[in-house]
Amino acid sequence: MPGGPPGGPRGPRVPLTDSARRVRDSLNTARRDSASGMVLRSIAGRENQPAESVFKNIKILKGTPAGRLVNIMNLGFGRSLGVSCGFCHVPGKWDLDDKEEKNTARLMFAMVMTINKDYMSKVPNDRGAPPVVNCFTCHRGNSRPIGPEGQPPGNRPPGAPPTSGE
Repeated sequence: MPGGPPGGPRGPRVPLTDSARRVRDSLNTARRDSASGMVLRSIAGRENQPAESVFKNIKILKGTPAGRLVNIMNLGFGRSLGVSCGFCHVPGKWDLDDKEEKNTARLMFAMVMTINKDYMSKVPNDRGAPPVVNCFTCHRGNSRPIGPEGQPPGNRPPGAPPTSGE
């Protein structure tokens, strides 16, 4: 099979148990909170300046206050994917584009913005604001999107019908 077995070199991905997921999530949360706190302390007094004037290599969320950007990374991206900052970033060298995951996150963010603008904004609702999709919509606390069967797309149980998009 080209590229090795499905799910990576160790075989198919096995979903975490709820207990294992809680342990992983608490460790990643602690790591993210620690890194976010360090970054916020390093920009003290500049939290309300546009992110691109405080940080290097800002390509999305330009104009967002720097302190808010840090919280979006921690609470939005990190929590939605269940990962720590080092998943997308080289810790301490946040501006580097050395990790493919960072570029993938930028593409996914553009996809989410397009879906919300072009599609979700047209969904009728009675709450005043249109519904939105975000990272959690598909990832649900996992580093890879979760399909309708609760498994990563392409990792269907034997005999299961294909999901849309496969």
